[in-house]
Amino acid sequence: MVYTSLCQLLIEQRLRGAFLMMINKEMYKKLLLLFIIVQPVLDILTFFSIKQFDSSLTIGIIVRVLFMGLSLLFIFFGNSSTYKKYVIPYLLILFAAVGIGLVYNFFDKPVFEPFLELQFLAKTLYFIIMFCSYLLLFTNKDQMDETKLDILKSLTIAMLIVSLTMFLSIVTGTASNTYEYGKFGFKGWFFSGNEISSIIAISFPLVYLYSLKKMDNFKQWYYFIPVLLLAIVSILIGTKVSYFAVLGASIIIVFSYVVWWLASLIKKAKNHTVNLRLIMSLVFLILFGAITPLSPSFTNVAGDVGKISEEKAKQQEEKDKGGDSEGGMSPEGEPAPDEGDIDEDVSLIESPVLRILLSSRNLFFANTLEQYKNADLVQKSFGMGYAGNYKENRKLIEMDFFDLFFSYGIIGSLLLFMPFITLAFLFIKRLFTMPLRVITPENVLLFVAIGMGSGIAFLAGHVLYAPAVNIYLALPMVLMIINLLHARSHKLS
Repeated sequence: MVYTSLCQLLIEQRLRGAFLMMINKEMYKKLLLLFIIVQPVLDILTFFSIKQFDSSLTIGIIVRVLFMGLSLLFIFFGNSSTYKKYVIPYLLILFAAVGIGLVYNFFDKPVFEPFLELQFLAKTLYFIIMFCSYLLLFTNKDQMDETKLDILKSLTIAMLIVSLTMFLSIVTGTASNTYEYGKFGFKGWFFSGNEISSIIAISFPLVYLYSLKKMDNFKQWYYFIPVLLLAIVSILIGTKVSYFAVLGASIIIVFSYVVWWLASLIKKAKNHTVNLRLIMSLVFLILFGAITPLSPSFTNVAGDVGKISEEKAKQQEEKDKGGDSEGGMSPEGEPAPDEGDIDEDVSLIESPVLRILLSSRNLFFANTLEQYKNADLVQKSFGMGYAGNYKENRKLIEMDFFDLFFSYGIIGSLLLFMPFITLAFLFIKRLFTMPLRVITPENVLLFVAIGMGSGIAFLAGHVLYAPAVNIYLALPMVLMIINLLHARSHKLS
């Protein structure tokens, strides 16, 4: 009996040891790099799965959930990072906060649909878990640059797959359209035009950064091929997000290198690397500007500008008509309220121009805000759950920061936004103590990627709670935090 128990204990210890060996730092890093590379493949398989089988359970969801579980195991058991003592308590407090909200809403929410609530919760936590696992990869100071380069390389390969499959789908005539009507663009073999354009917007500065890091002379121009291909894809999709992201990043990096070039002139120090990168950035910006007028994005943006002008003209016409008569009529045919009765905030929220820019998200915001005002103290603190306290029609605002605030309340959302708060704190602190080591071209590109992701999350949504997208936003945030934490020893380039 004792012998049997001893054998079982030894077997359990060996299995536990073998299991922990599988999730150590090096193994997890290899799996993560592979996971980043196959992201577009998972998205393409998801597209064909939904199209052929009309199933909500796709291989993309299964693989991402499994990897999230593996990442949790790595966070708790598979690393010895110095940041672990901060990450694990943070995660436990976060899990407790969202758990309180979930349990309370189960009993108090007017309509509680367990599957939707748990699905939204898992999507939300995905970003946090991936962010924490990325951060814990950076344990050895000597290997930080190598780890960063490996991550950027994997991302570049992933975006090369996106570009090549997009061109292949267009050439073969199998590409799906980004818009059903009114506008023009291609989303290739990807299910959502908004998601793929968000991915490109966040990833483009990182692919650009990798290309610049790998180029030592003009003979290595081929490192810029992924940048050029991704830029072309950004304007073929036809969305404003991808087009302005690439254009903005290109302009910012040129400006950044002009500043560094002028600084080297003032110091009278020749810097071959800065000269090379400045010239390549200028050439790329000129090429991108030259092909822009021929693109679907340019046509669609011009159409949106025309719509906004028409709305403004219509508003002015209605205002003039209202001023000529005692009782004006609203666009819906109802008596227009007196000027003294109009709430300026409501007027702004319901603005037709804002409705075009935000695709009516401002109206959904007003509805959810009203629900939040009527919620009790517990829901104000821990949130109203998925889509708020709806009774019949559930609808997210599709502006991520607002959706997360209303869904998880003051306490829950503060914890969810902790990566952004930490990054902002470190940036401000380092900016005042060592500004030249903060505003480097590399950091500028990382901030552009973070800014694009955060901006899209704020205005268009489907980033922070979209696993197919937020994995890309977590990357530049972690790389930026690592750069700021080790700014003193970071090489200026």
